[in-house]
Amino acid sequence: MLERRLKYILLIRLKTLFLTPLIKIIIRYPGIMESKLFLKAMAVFPAKVSNAYDRKIAESGIEYKAALKEGLARVPGKPHRILDLCTGTGFAAFKAAKVFSSAQIDALDQASEMIEIAKNKAKEIKPNTINFRKGDATNLNYDDNRFDLIITSNAPIYLNEAVRVLKKDGFMLVAFSFGGMAFIKARKQIVDFLGNHGLKLIELNSAGNGAYIIGQKQ
Repeated sequence: MLERRLKYILLIRLKTLFLTPLIKIIIRYPGIMESKLFLKAMAVFPAKVSNAYDRKIAESGIEYKAALKEGLARVPGKPHRILDLCTGTGFAAFKAAKVFSSAQIDALDQASEMIEIAKNKAKEIKPNTINFRKGDATNLNYDDNRFDLIITSNAPIYLNEAVRVLKKDGFMLVAFSFGGMAFIKARKQIVDFLGNHGLKLIELNSAGNGAYIIGQKQ
């Protein structure tokens, strides 16, 4: 048991050492996330891991949920319309539905395999406030200023489209289950990244092994 714990601590430290410069690079040069190679990988990877995705989340335990859970609890007000980008099998959408039970949630993912799994889960849980659909986070099929809150969890961040469909004074929550201290150390880059897209940083905190970021549209 002790040996396993030591290996776990070492793995987290190695991840932090690796992720800190990587996160800073991605935030400083967000165009990386829109490069052809990156977008191609994102089009293929989710479908490949869809069948094992929920099992991996379950194996990660409470640490996987910590940042999203804390971030949702810290979102000001009571949003009526929520958009969950890159929803995968619906992890963030289901959590948001519990916190904001009266909100209408649209949950998008470009992988049909992920959406089918999410829809099947919704039949069992029956949260009639969530609408799962296939969609591209880089090219949203929504009018401007539509949502009170936009969420993305463990996914690339495409602020151009997200901010466009977010209402003025609306909030965006970005959560990651990993790299908590890496994000804290990249605070200045995050402030600049958000500011360049018309968002003001409201809160940036670590939670579990991860971190959450809350921005508000100006």
